[in-house]
Amino acid sequence: MNSASISQSWEQAGTDLLVQEQAAVRCVIERYIKDPSAVDDVYQEVSIKVLKRIHTVRERKAIRGWLFQVARNASLDYLRREDRRPRGSSLATVDQRSTGDMGRNPSERFLSSERIEAVHRAIEQLPASQRDVISLRLKEDLDHMAIAERLNISRQAVEVRLCRGRNALKDKLADILGGDL
Repeated sequence: MNSASISQSWEQAGTDLLVQEQAAVRCVIERYIKDPSAVDDVYQEVSIKVLKRIHTVRERKAIRGWLFQVARNASLDYLRREDRRPRGSSLATVDQRSTGDMGRNPSERFLSSERIEAVHRAIEQLPASQRDVISLRLKEDLDHMAIAERLNISRQAVEVRLCRGRNALKDKLADILGGDL
């Protein structure tokens, strides 16, 4: 089999996968993105990435999981781009949005700042290994590979520490806030 026919085989596999899993992929995207018109855009991005990169998947059994990971990552990338996009020209609007106070009354802002402080206290109570990965993820917005490189650990170790840290953080916040999350 020559390289052109192998390439066509992968391209066909990608097309078949997208057709077969379209509804499920759209559901994954919709979990992250609430704007229906944006879902179409992100799905198109996912389709392009799948067709360009499907040949990089080593095992055929892993293709479906890989597809959903591509959809998840594309959704998160979209949300990050949207967070960075200015939405208004008013400086007051930008200030309110950056602090998360848009549309909140003063008592709601106080509750939000109280909760933010609770999160900071809970993070400080985590074991150092979990605290480090969560801090890098939240404060510096690093992805799993970047965290792994920074801490000189494997990506899997990052994922385990993040998972355990999030669970511990949830428990600690429940204790601190009395179950009022």
